[in-house]
Amino acid sequence: MTASVKDVAAAAGVSSSTVSNFLNHPHMLGEATREKVRAAIEQLRFVPNESARQLRAGSSKAVALILLDAWLPYFNELSRGVEEVVREGGWSLFFSNSNRDSAQELRNIEMFEKHRVQGIIISPLGDVVPRLEQLADRGIRSVTIGPAHASTTVASALFDDRGGGRLAGEHLVALGRDRITFVGDPERIVQTAERLAGLEDAVAGTGARVSVVPTRGLSIEDGLDAAASVLALPTAERPNAIFAANDMVAIGVLTGLLRHGVSVPREIALVGFDDVEQAHQSLVPLTSVRQPGYELGRAAGEMLLAQLTGSDTILPARREFPAALVVRESTVGE
Repeated sequence: MTASVKDVAAAAGVSSSTVSNFLNHPHMLGEATREKVRAAIEQLRFVPNESARQLRAGSSKAVALILLDAWLPYFNELSRGVEEVVREGGWSLFFSNSNRDSAQELRNIEMFEKHRVQGIIISPLGDVVPRLEQLADRGIRSVTIGPAHASTTVASALFDDRGGGRLAGEHLVALGRDRITFVGDPERIVQTAERLAGLEDAVAGTGARVSVVPTRGLSIEDGLDAAASVLALPTAERPNAIFAANDMVAIGVLTGLLRHGVSVPREIALVGFDDVEQAHQSLVPLTSVRQPGYELGRAAGEMLLAQLTGSDTILPARREFPAALVVRESTVGE
């Protein structure tokens, strides 16, 4: 049986309220009383019920992180950045995954509201700002990571997805590639749509053509399926460059092409997005647009804690991160 506050009080010869003061306001007790309660806690191996204490207080020293797709390596880097800042600040962090499902995304927000977290960091799929603004009216602060419309109460850490797509397109055009296929799901995810728009910006007026091979998701398996679609085309109609919505899709495309004897980059140049660790580890090291997930996560964590501790008096805080292209063998060869 787990020891209770009443058990500790009986063992120490004090009241339950004295034990509660020991746990929450130890400065209110004399040294002798604190020692009696401490000894009883050690004897009974009592563990305070933090959840119950927080419920009584009406809030918790906890924040939540809602990820768009927790299985992608980019979000591992992002969550690591958030977690480091939050833990350094002495806060607890809860995670959830929307799995690219807008209904699940809203359920996750509601779940954390019910659990009385004081702040939420979210990489959104849909436009969640109006919902987050409602939470702000109830004292729950928030930060979005990724595209979101301007708000007077919701902070944001922004990455230039469109600029990243533009860099990828300019690089491919400069290499003489004029039939470029974009692989991803721009109909479902705003960030992906922005990357495609950037590619289209880059090729406008150059004579290069852009086509799209849609995917169901952003996994290696989706990239393999996309490669099969490309390989099903007559050789003369195949693209001479592919820009993938993320590195996992690009690695799947690369694997599918190499399995069928297609030379990368001689026949088809390939660019990914995010520049996760696997990009430079792939069989043909991958040219990729670097999105600094770890740095974005740390920035979001810092902005949220600044709001919660009162050190940020100007809202909304916005931090913007530019894109950078990391060129490797998948576009320029060895």
